[in-house]
Amino acid sequence: MARHSDGSSLLFLHPVGLDRWCVEWLDLPPVRAVTMPGHGERERARPGLTLADMADEIVGHSTGPLDVVGASLGGMVAMHLALGHPDRVRSLVLACTTPRGDAAVMNSRADATEDRGSAGMLEDTLTRWFTPAALEADRDTPYMAYARERLLAMDPGALADTWRAIGTHDVLERLGEIRVPTTCIAGTRDLSTPMGVMRDLAARLPDARLVEMDAPHMAFLERPREFSVAVLEHLAWAGAQARTEGALE
Repeated sequence: MARHSDGSSLLFLHPVGLDRWCVEWLDLPPVRAVTMPGHGERERARPGLTLADMADEIVGHSTGPLDVVGASLGGMVAMHLALGHPDRVRSLVLACTTPRGDAAVMNSRADATEDRGSAGMLEDTLTRWFTPAALEADRDTPYMAYARERLLAMDPGALADTWRAIGTHDVLERLGEIRVPTTCIAGTRDLSTPMGVMRDLAARLPDARLVEMDAPHMAFLERPREFSVAVLEHLAWAGAQARTEGALE
């Protein structure tokens, strides 16, 4: 189980609907995890808040260079963090995420959320997030109970705001500016972020590698052990990169 530490250089950014406590199932060194506006115990943000705004806020509450792990929404925010504040990002893990949101899909999802409420969208969301086996056999497992509880508790308006913010997200043409060591983790059973998207993301980043997991969109929740190993291997790889570059200077 990951231990929270506000002084850690390892930063975890959560998916939409969850909060900083989603790291509880990961076996990682002490990790700094934040809760995005409108999520968890945080109040709904001002209208029009963007993912770049979320990245700016995170920088304002952290110090030193960071190894940033972002899952889904968290990965999108991590890209904005690396682009807007390159001096603060030492390396990246981008898991089951995309450099460009689909505005039509996200706006439609936001409208449906406002119309049906968080409870009305629950099953659709869980179906996108987890494998059928997990949904059928493990509905009462701690990570599944946590995801369900967080989604049901979230203000539908705040959730809709986040979907719309994702719809405006587009850093595709700027990926070449992200030059830090980056590991892209792809779930081969991910319904939300197809393998092709993850392969293209890794190919566009100057210093990236792709790790494939037999996992769904919420790879870090359904396969926490494998995900933790991938993050630890990333930290070792990024550290070796930094040592090599230091020796050459």
